[in-house]
Amino acid sequence: MKLLLLALLGSGLLLATGCTDSQAHPADTKPVAASSYKAGHGVQLSPAAARFAGLVTAEFTGRLPADALLRTAKGDFVYVANGPWLLRTPVTAQGDNLAGFTVSAGLYEGDVIATQGVRVLWLAELQAINGGVGCADGH
Repeated sequence: MKLLLLALLGSGLLLATGCTDSQAHPADTKPVAASSYKAGHGVQLSPAAARFAGLVTAEFTGRLPADALLRTAKGDFVYVANGPWLLRTPVTAQGDNLAGFTVSAGLYEGDVIATQGVRVLWLAELQAINGGVGCADGH
């Protein structure tokens, strides 16, 4: 009862002072999507989503950091920069340790790849193309 009374008093106070609209988001602006997906281009995170995900990119130099490799039921993948987009690219990775992997196929030295935040990119892509259902979940 006390909580309801406080809520009513707070609402009445706001109305009495003329504060009826939220200024947190102006009415004429639309919220920015956290991610977008375009077939053949890949996935793109908004700057805020990229910061939140801890997305880091670097040039591929022959050795793949462990966090850069995405292992799924459909194989091994790395996200490669494609302009502002990051395209999930199949790779053949060798070795299996926390220090990293060597790649025998799928990447060239100098390719810019995502080294951190890969799982967030994958989840954003899954949301766009599978409606949030995992690759091995059977659609």
